[in-house]
Amino acid sequence: MMRRARWPMILAVLAGVAGACQDTAGPQEGVPESDLTFLRFPPDLQPLVTRTASFYAVKGESRELVMRYVPEEVGEEGEEFLEFRVPGNALLRRPDGTLFQQRDSVLIRVDVAEDGRFLFDFQPSGLEFDAAHPPRLRVTYRAVEGDYDGDGDIDEDDDEFEEELRLWRQEAPGELWFPMGVIKLDDVDEIDGEIFGFTGFAIAG
Repeated sequence: MMRRARWPMILAVLAGVAGACQDTAGPQEGVPESDLTFLRFPPDLQPLVTRTASFYAVKGESRELVMRYVPEEVGEEGEEFLEFRVPGNALLRRPDGTLFQQRDSVLIRVDVAEDGRFLFDFQPSGLEFDAAHPPRLRVTYRAVEGDYDGDGDIDEDDDEFEEELRLWRQEAPGELWFPMGVIKLDDVDEIDGEIFGFTGFAIAG
């Protein structure tokens, strides 16, 4: 049975074990998609991944969206691979530029790329968050089980590739990808970053 990561464990690591994580902000210049190698879901799990999920974020309420693998056995809860947490004071502006008022809501939708990449499209495009209280995106890649470069075997190349993994954003399909400042927890195979507006996000090296 797959293990399930929990936010309390992440917070404990961040608070007490500084050496277990690293800031992977990296260079800030954009790069073309051809320069990146994207992390991929294992082929045997791709048909089982939840491809689309949605929820209403509400001004004044903390809410979250969780995406999971289909459970291995009936009655079990599938392991998380994505969690998006929106604090109650995070919503700032709608895509049309109008400010959110208390109790206003917006439907947020996340789609996973059909080609098996750890690539996620967040909608509605143009939604803005308060920079002082941004949502957090956490992506877990444990299910990849060591073959991070996707060449079919596990070797030293995978260790080197994992060190290069980071969260990237792309404003629109076909445009450049930009690295984001994130916390990467190698011991639990997770990447955790703050989100200030919606675009495409991916895990790549």
